[in-house]
Amino acid sequence: MRRIPTSIKIAVPLVVLVLGAAALFMVAAIGKAWWSMPFPVFQVKQTQPIEFPHDTHAGTMGIDCLFCHRGAATDEAASVPSVQQCITCHQVVSGSTEMGKAEIVKLREAYENEQPINWMRVHRLPDHVQFTHDAHIKFFSEQNKILPSQVCSTCHGDVESMGVNVQVRNLKMRDCVDCHRDGYLSYLTAESKATVLEAVKAGHMAPPPTDCFQCHY
Repeated sequence: MRRIPTSIKIAVPLVVLVLGAAALFMVAAIGKAWWSMPFPVFQVKQTQPIEFPHDTHAGTMGIDCLFCHRGAATDEAASVPSVQQCITCHQVVSGSTEMGKAEIVKLREAYENEQPINWMRVHRLPDHVQFTHDAHIKFFSEQNKILPSQVCSTCHGDVESMGVNVQVRNLKMRDCVDCHRDGYLSYLTAESKATVLEAVKAGHMAPPPTDCFQCHY
């Protein structure tokens, strides 16, 4: 009987182990991406046509979110600023770094050539899902007695510290439904939470809807 070389005896189980581990990792990665957020190594950071540093504008300079995203508190979509809106400041402001100056040159060229900036969307929902910014911002800003722009971090995270804007919540249906059921209460102050619960119990306020047609229409 021919003896199996020791190298093969070691190699075969090792290959099987590696392939098995790789298969388990891929299943876990797909499952995590489906259920919540992909592993960081698989998360895609959008490359924008102009590198817009949120940490400089919203953080260092303290520009209110609604100054640029003007539709967030009044419309379904938050909207992004037009070239004309950006150039209002940047026809004078040239940037403090070489990179910043180069990006502002791109903006000015777009303005002079009457070309739009094709910003890449970071937070994307399926086409069959509708999210109304104004309703959510109005509820939390009124209940917590805060500025509308202070509500944005609930879904978008600490944008003031982001050089590149990234998605921080999975925004899957489970996330939205859990929030509408009772998760929204965790984003209210203690005083506001008590007031809302009492109003809902007394029938003076309707709880957030959980029927399909609120978001799928």
